[in-house]
Amino acid sequence: MRNKSAILVATAVGLLISVPLFAHHGAASILSGDGNTVTLKGTVKSWLWSNPHCLLTFDVKGADGKVVEWIAETQAPSSIYPSGYRKDSFKPRDEVTVTLEPVKTGRPYGRISRVVLADGTQIGGRGGAGGGGGAGRGRGGAEEAQ
Repeated sequence: MRNKSAILVATAVGLLISVPLFAHHGAASILSGDGNTVTLKGTVKSWLWSNPHCLLTFDVKGADGKVVEWIAETQAPSSIYPSGYRKDSFKPRDEVTVTLEPVKTGRPYGRISRVVLADGTQIGGRGGAGGGGGAGRGRGGAEEAQ
């Protein structure tokens, strides 16, 4: 009887631990999926350096003069660090040029491909979700590859 109880408890704990794994979802279902990107110039509002995804919020002024708030998502800090992203890569009021893959719905949201700072520094680059791969350096001190 004791073995059955231990097995039941172990199974229950295993199932409870695995639930968060199923809760995480990929962005493939909401992205345009056609490989098209959009490049936007804007002003940083905030940079959230956090698991499971980092978020860059920035304002873009349209041709009509209206300001639209965009949210650009990338992967976890440990995944994007090799591409030059750092906790202090972006500060409020920084001018940035963001290349991203937009969502299908047309809302101002997408996945970052790369970001170019006002001084010309590129963070991220070619190589998939969140700027993985590619040369660049953030303000954290990584050297730019040639």
